[in-house]
Amino acid sequence: MGFVCLSMIVLGRIWYVQRVDVFLHTRAKNQWTATTQIDPMRGAIYDSTGGILAFDTPAYDMDINLQGIASHGPATVQTLAAGLSQIVHTTPAVMLSELHRPGVVWLRMYPYLVQVPLAAKQRILALFAKLGLQNDVSPYKTYRRVYPDGRFASQVIGFTDNFGHGAAGVEYEYNKYLSGVPGYETYTPDNLGDPIPFRPIIRKPVQNGDSLYLTLNSVIQHYAEHALAVIKQRFRPAHAAIIVANPMTGAILAMATLPNYNPNYFWRYPSSTLDTNWAISDPFEPGSTFKPVTLTGALSTHSIRLNQTYMSGVDYVNGVPIRDWNVYGWGRLTYLQAFVYSSNVGFIHIGQAEGVKNFYHYFQLFGLNKPTGIDLPGEASSIIFPAKNLNPVDFATMTFGQGLAVTPIQQIAAIGAIANGGHLLTPYVVQKIVAPNGQVLMNHKPHIVRRVASPAIMREVTNAMVQVVNNDPQGNTGVIPGYNIAGKTGTAEIPKPSGGYYKNLYNLSFIGFGPAHHPALEIMVTVNEAHNTAQWGDWVATPAAKYVLQKSLAYLRIPPHTSAAPSLQGVTLTSYVRVPNVEGMTSLAASTALSQLGLSTNTVGGPGKVAAEWPRPGTSVAKGDQIALVSRPQLSGQRGQIRMPNLLGMVMTEAMRICASLGLQLVPRGVGYAHGQSVKPGQLVSLGTPVTVTFTPTP
Repeated sequence: MGFVCLSMIVLGRIWYVQRVDVFLHTRAKNQWTATTQIDPMRGAIYDSTGGILAFDTPAYDMDINLQGIASHGPATVQTLAAGLSQIVHTTPAVMLSELHRPGVVWLRMYPYLVQVPLAAKQRILALFAKLGLQNDVSPYKTYRRVYPDGRFASQVIGFTDNFGHGAAGVEYEYNKYLSGVPGYETYTPDNLGDPIPFRPIIRKPVQNGDSLYLTLNSVIQHYAEHALAVIKQRFRPAHAAIIVANPMTGAILAMATLPNYNPNYFWRYPSSTLDTNWAISDPFEPGSTFKPVTLTGALSTHSIRLNQTYMSGVDYVNGVPIRDWNVYGWGRLTYLQAFVYSSNVGFIHIGQAEGVKNFYHYFQLFGLNKPTGIDLPGEASSIIFPAKNLNPVDFATMTFGQGLAVTPIQQIAAIGAIANGGHLLTPYVVQKIVAPNGQVLMNHKPHIVRRVASPAIMREVTNAMVQVVNNDPQGNTGVIPGYNIAGKTGTAEIPKPSGGYYKNLYNLSFIGFGPAHHPALEIMVTVNEAHNTAQWGDWVATPAAKYVLQKSLAYLRIPPHTSAAPSLQGVTLTSYVRVPNVEGMTSLAASTALSQLGLSTNTVGGPGKVAAEWPRPGTSVAKGDQIALVSRPQLSGQRGQIRMPNLLGMVMTEAMRICASLGLQLVPRGVGYAHGQSVKPGQLVSLGTPVTVTFTPTP
C-alpha cells in the first residue's frame, strides 16, 4: 500500500512539472531555444529644406572579458590600455581604471567601446589579436547616431544616450517615433549558439524609426549662430539665446543658444549644458521688452490714448521713488513718446490707468501665465506675484517688465500675436513626421490658442514699435534701410537669490519683427551678464538682431517696402521727417518752417534769432513731434546781455542744454526737476553769468 501511494505521488509530480508548472516549463524551453533581437535603425532628422541633421550609421558594441585579459598579466593589460586609448581618444589612465574594474567579467565600456564605427572596430580587433586576446573581445552589431554639423542647433536636435534613447531636444520629445520597434529571431541553437539547420526560425520583422522634418531653416540658423559667436567673443556672457520665428504660423526658423554642445560627444559636457535650453527653460525679468504687453492691455481697455501726456523723470509709489533710466526724464511726454523713449515712469502711469485686474487679464491672454506648449522638453513657465498678494510698488515695477519673469519663447509667442494682428499661436519645431515607407504621419498646422486683441489695436502697437526702432534715443541701431522694423529693447536688472538686485549685472535683449506691417520674421535676442560694454540692450542685443534680420530678409528674397503697398490698405504708417537747420533764423521764421513740415515748436528766450535747437538738425523724427528752440532775443539794453529764461519744471539735462546755448553757466543743486532759480525769469544778465538752479525729485 505504501509503495502504491509513493508511486502516485511521483507520477503526480511528474505530471505537474510537465503540464502545470509554467515557470519550469518556460525555463526548460529556454534551454533549447534562443532569441536574438534585431535593433531598428533610428529615424533621421532633417531641416525644413531637406538637409540632414541626424542619422544612424552601422556601428558595434565591443564587449571585453576582463578576467581573460587579467590572466595575461599586468604588462599586457597596460599595453592594451595604451592601444585602446589611442583608438578611442582618451588617456591610458582612464583605460586602465576601466580594465581593472573589480567583480566584473564581461564589460561593455561606456562610452568608449559602444557604438564604435567599423574602422575603429577593425583596429580594436587587430589590437586584441596582436596581444593574443582575440577570444576576450566580442563585437555586436548596432547603430551609431551621427550629427554631421556638430554643435549646429544642438539644443533643438538634442542627442541620444549610450543606449540609443533620446535624451534631449526633439530626440527626446519624439523618441517614440524615432526609435522604431525591434525585430526578433527565435530558433533552436546548437552547442555554439548557432541555429540548427532545417529547424524552423520564427521572425518578427524590425520596424525602423520614423523621420522628423523640422521647421528650422539651416541658413537662418547659421545667421543666428554666427551672431551668437560674435556676442560670445565680444561680451563673454553667462548665457544667451536667439530665436527666429514665423509670426504668422508659430514655426521656429532658428533657435541658437550659449552655451551649446556637440551631441556626437555629449559625455564631455556638464549636465547644466545638456539639460538647459536657455531659449525655453530659463524665466528672466525681461525689462522693457515687456512694455508692448502693458501697452496692448491699456489700449484695448481704452484706459489711455497715445497722445495723452505725463511728466517723466520720477514717480513716487507708496513713498518709493521710481526713476526713468536717464534719472531725470525728458520733461512732459506723450504716452507714445514714453514707449519710444522707454520711460518707466510713463509705464507706471499707463499700468495704473489699466489697473491690476486688466493687467493680469492681458498677461493671461498673451499666454504668459503658463508654458507655450512648444514641442521641446524642459520648457519652464513664468513667475509672477499672485494678484491678491500684490502691493503698489510691485505692480508699478511689473508694468515695465521688472518683478516678473518670463521665458524667451513666451515672449516670442506674445509679440508674435502683435505681429500677426492679434492671434496667440503655439510655437513648434517639428513640421512633419514621415514613416519609412514615405507615409506622412503628421503634418503640423498652425494652432491658434486665442485672440488677444483686435487687429486695429495691434496695428497701433506695431506702429509704436516702428517708431521705437526709427527714433530710439540711444541711436538707430536697429534700422534696416528699405524696411519698417518693429522692435523694443530691454535692459533688465538681475535679481539676487537672497532678494534685491545685483548692481552691475543685466539681461540685455531685443524683440521685434519685420517687415512691420506684413511680417515674415520675428526675432528675440537675449544676452545674460554681458561684459566689456555699457549695459544697454541697444548696444549688445540690437546689432545681433539687425544682422540676423537683414541677412534673413535678403536670403528669403523679401523685397524692401519703402512705401505703402496694396497689402497695407487700412494700415496707418508713421511719417518721418528730418529736422532742418533753423539756427540763425528768427524764432518766428523757424517756427513757421518747422510747422510746414508738420512739427510743433517750444521756443525758449522770446523773440529773436535761434541759437540752438533740439533734437539736433538731421535727426529723423515723427510728424507731430515737438522741437525745442533756444533764441537770442534782440535786446535794447547793454551789449553782451541776455534775458534769463524760465527754467522751472525742466529736467537737469534740458536746463543745461538751454543755459549752454544762451551762454549762461548752470550751477545745479539736487536732482530731478527745476523748482527754483537764482536769477528771476526775464531779468537781463551778462553772458557767462552763473545761475544756481535747485532741482527736486517731484515735478
